[in-house]
Amino acid sequence: MPNATATALMVPDSGVGSVLKMSAALFFILAMLLLAYYFMRRFNFGGSFCGARKGELEIVDRLPLGPRQNVTVIRYRDRELVIGVTHDKITLLHAGDEGHAQTDSDFAGYLAKEHSGTSDS
Repeated sequence: MPNATATALMVPDSGVGSVLKMSAALFFILAMLLLAYYFMRRFNFGGSFCGARKGELEIVDRLPLGPRQNVTVIRYRDRELVIGVTHDKITLLHAGDEGHAQTDSDFAGYLAKEHSGTSDS
């Protein structure tokens, strides 16, 4: 005849506590997956999720201005384009071969040149 303590150890715990532990672990894993998905979408890790490809078109920077409105700098064939994106349309704001301004004085000179109306391009 088996020992009473041996049979008590062989019976799995089927109480509410084990169900709650299993549910909590499942929700924790689901929350971690959703959090990882959010950060991958937010910081654009790995390009786009459906069919990421390496091409000549690259988003350099994006500045959100409001809901569904932003200014985006894209690079296409070593040329940077500044576009305005809204809900209704996309507008080319500036197209140039110039790189980024290295110092504040370069940027100030660029602004002065653009404000005066003279341009090299």
